[in-house]
Amino acid sequence: MKNIYFADDDPDDREIFAELFYEMFPVEGLRLFESGKALTDALSAPAGPLPDLILLDLQMPLKDGFECLKEIRGGREDIKDIRVIIFSTSSNPRQVELALGMGADSYAVKPVLYGDLKSLIRRIMEMDWEDPQADRGLLLR
Repeated sequence: MKNIYFADDDPDDREIFAELFYEMFPVEGLRLFESGKALTDALSAPAGPLPDLILLDLQMPLKDGFECLKEIRGGREDIKDIRVIIFSTSSNPRQVELALGMGADSYAVKPVLYGDLKSLIRRIMEMDWEDPQADRGLLLR
């Protein structure tokens, strides 16, 4: 996996996430977005290769994760099949069901502890990315 987009309005979450990714995995392109609108704008006019994976928070200003997911899955042919994992603090079963029903590949609940976050990121990166149906619909904790 070479390009990952991470959209989250919390600057601390973005910083910790980026530190862990760069520490653990040799990704070529990790792009961070502070809002859903910034993410969808980048997908609309990519300034480089499209992502292989999008990690998407649900509660964001300007455009929430559900709106972004709807645009991605209903969008252009080149973006609608990008792997999307919802990455949220919420473990509300209704939100999980809605996100997966809208086409999220998996749903990850953000852990509170740093070590647990590191383990979760490792699990995400070790998923079978070659098979589009592999690991689909998982609730990751």
